[in-house]
Amino acid sequence: MKALPIEVYVTKRQRDCDCTNGGISSKYEELLLVCDEGYVTIDEENLPENLVKVVTRTFGFGTFRHIEPVAKVSEGNVGWMSGGNLAYSCDSRFSRLAGEYPLCIHDRQETQEVYDLLTND
Repeated sequence: MKALPIEVYVTKRQRDCDCTNGGISSKYEELLLVCDEGYVTIDEENLPENLVKVVTRTFGFGTFRHIEPVAKVSEGNVGWMSGGNLAYSCDSRFSRLAGEYPLCIHDRQETQEVYDLLTND
């Protein structure tokens, strides 16, 4: 498996508190994006924690992309959801895979109880 290094962009607000709830974008300045044309070789038997993929979702009103960890959500948690950080690379391989703009990183996970508490009125 190959990967492309991409940079994590943390907003000023995110520097003051961790809205990712311990997500990988709070721990790493660089993520490894799964990319067939990448130049970093990944050991598939020992995946790095900062390995991510592009996820494309189509809704009735458009197609949207985000980045999320390859790792599974921890048992008992819901996720992945946005923690407020972005990722980007000026490398043309990133643009071909993800589009021309930075993508939101969905690396936050939380328990169903916390999710309900934070989303209910």
